[in-house]
Amino acid sequence: MDTILEARLHTQQKSSQNGRETSLWSSGFGMKLEAVTPFLGKYRPFVGRCCQTCTPKSWESLFHRSIMDLGFCNAILVKEENTRFRGWLVRRLCYFLWSLEQHIPPCQDAPQKIMESTGVQNVISGRAPGGAGEGQVPNLVKKEVQRILGHIQAPPCPFLLRLFSWALLRFLNCLFLNVQLHKGQMKMVHKAAQAGSPLVFLSTHKSLLDGILLPFVLLSQGLGVLRVAWDPRACSPILRALLRKLGGLFLPPEANLPLDSSEGVLARAVIHAAMEQLLVSRQPLLIFLEELPGAQGPRLSALGQAWLGLVVEAVKVGIVPDALLVPVAITYDLVPDAPRYAHHASAPLGLWTGALAVLRSLRGWGCSHRVCVRVQLAQPFSLQEYTINARSCWGSRQTLEQLLQPIVLGQCTAVPDTEKEQEWTPVTQPLLALKEEDQCLIRRLSCHVLNASVASSAVMSTAIMATLLLFKHPKHTLSLLRAHVALLRVRQGDLLVVPRPGPGLMDLARLSTELLPAFLSEAVGACAVRGLLAGRVPPEGPWELQGIELLSQNELYRQILLLLHLLPQDLLLLPPCQSSYCYCQEVLDRLIQCGLLVAEELSQQSRCPDFFLFLCRLLSPLLKAFAQAAAFLHQGQLPDSESGYVEQLFQFLQDTAQEEGFFECADPNLAISAIWTFRDLGVLQQTQSPAGPMLHLSPTFASRDNQEKLEQFIRQFICG
Repeated sequence: MDTILEARLHTQQKSSQNGRETSLWSSGFGMKLEAVTPFLGKYRPFVGRCCQTCTPKSWESLFHRSIMDLGFCNAILVKEENTRFRGWLVRRLCYFLWSLEQHIPPCQDAPQKIMESTGVQNVISGRAPGGAGEGQVPNLVKKEVQRILGHIQAPPCPFLLRLFSWALLRFLNCLFLNVQLHKGQMKMVHKAAQAGSPLVFLSTHKSLLDGILLPFVLLSQGLGVLRVAWDPRACSPILRALLRKLGGLFLPPEANLPLDSSEGVLARAVIHAAMEQLLVSRQPLLIFLEELPGAQGPRLSALGQAWLGLVVEAVKVGIVPDALLVPVAITYDLVPDAPRYAHHASAPLGLWTGALAVLRSLRGWGCSHRVCVRVQLAQPFSLQEYTINARSCWGSRQTLEQLLQPIVLGQCTAVPDTEKEQEWTPVTQPLLALKEEDQCLIRRLSCHVLNASVASSAVMSTAIMATLLLFKHPKHTLSLLRAHVALLRVRQGDLLVVPRPGPGLMDLARLSTELLPAFLSEAVGACAVRGLLAGRVPPEGPWELQGIELLSQNELYRQILLLLHLLPQDLLLLPPCQSSYCYCQEVLDRLIQCGLLVAEELSQQSRCPDFFLFLCRLLSPLLKAFAQAAAFLHQGQLPDSESGYVEQLFQFLQDTAQEEGFFECADPNLAISAIWTFRDLGVLQQTQSPAGPMLHLSPTFASRDNQEKLEQFIRQFICG
């Protein structure tokens, strides 16, 4: 039976005792809002557990049950007690003595073992497809193997590691107020390390500093030297040579050559052998599954998927019986300027450029503006167990055009009972060399792990301030956001915090996106409710909803499904083992828990629409960018290349932001997401031409009537 849900959107009247309080903002419903506490922590389960569907044994065994009883530690706080010595001189030299006491295991003779591996020997002898074969001298091939291996890695230098740890410890204490790490999570990882399988840390990516900070934190906690898979495009040759001595790994450029290239075959054989030797020696590995926030393109890293594919293949062929995957999340109050600017520079980051950036950051931030960092470690799980169980969860999938286009055009109303297939991350040659089934496994595994990492991410005070303009630590947070907010003194010494109008709102919008994962289910549900209610109120009329609105559960399910299909998979990161209908039920449960919806048989509850409005506006930048992209279809100059049309749309978003004052949409990444979504939806089509791939309007959406239907379909989910 179709359950009736009540959406409580009426306002509560203030008591006479609180009459002196004044409302600061007006809502899109035409109502004034009151200050509320929207975060209902008592309803939120502990985050960080692995998937019980895909890895039930890991869920049960690799969890430290008293994890919540242990507090946080500051990973960069080193004092006399952290060394074996005592005295006034030790207190002055504690950083140096601490770096000397760190356990750095001796390096094994990896190059010789890699040369003797089966895969490399098959290529050298010509037994493998694309190998040396006749006409090629094996000695020359061996020299080529050594050259490729030198590009991938180098034996870590213990003296350089200790010296770098000492210098980095001083640098981090100057740059950060603290680096918080949960001791219970660390104990959970130590327990997993004792199982005997190699640890593979799969992390989010917020800054170039992540590749230096995370290895330092884990080295300080006794996990040894972390091997970090770096992006070779981000570093100059000199910096790459230094990072290799510190444990860095780099994918050789030959690995991306075509599958039938002999140089590519040899490079891929060497990188497979290097990964196998690393896992056999049980050295911990760090892979970034996420592109840096400033990078334009898909969220999931193609390079990260390539490295993860090497791990999966090594476990599959039995080089190691298993590997334990550890989702990692790192969050900053505010990403330091130096690494962020270095990333956006046109040239790769060089050694001297990085040194100058460090000096500028130390001078610019100073002691009064140091930021906090939080490192979150989710529950480790078995790769072998996931590989066995995950394949049974795969069902049929359809393209976005098949799922959504008939509904947008009004040709049908029923939503197909199937999942959406949407892959934006390009496939690299190392991944193409694997079987298609393994490629699918790696793509879905990376999405699953990144979902776990993002779900574990801490919400920093700057993200809360940027989103709500409320404050948790007023002196600290407001000083970090001083360039983006204005402080207005009102009566009796109170402060009113408002955002500065203009393009600076884009920076606040980027910070506020860190809050979206914590409320994503509720935000999707609120926008779906808004879509249902949109048909009950005239578009020009005020949103003065009084009393109780009755909503059909089936209708709400349908609205949630439509919105799920519209939103990019890069944003949702839905686990592949979870169906859309299960997620719909989760969304409804969240809305009921927070009091926005009440089942008919439940007791009466009352909530202000403040929280409803807040949830809707979390998705407003993306949805408004999509709606403006639909409105731009009849103005855009097509056909055009993808990059050219992105520039056109981004300029339109900027012009619209200047007119309307809504700068949160003026983001090139939102323009890219809109164009890629419209391409998947069949609004735009891509064809080959002598000048390269070109975008043009599909015949279906060449008519202005269908373009308006698309815009109306998107705008039904936008509040305000």
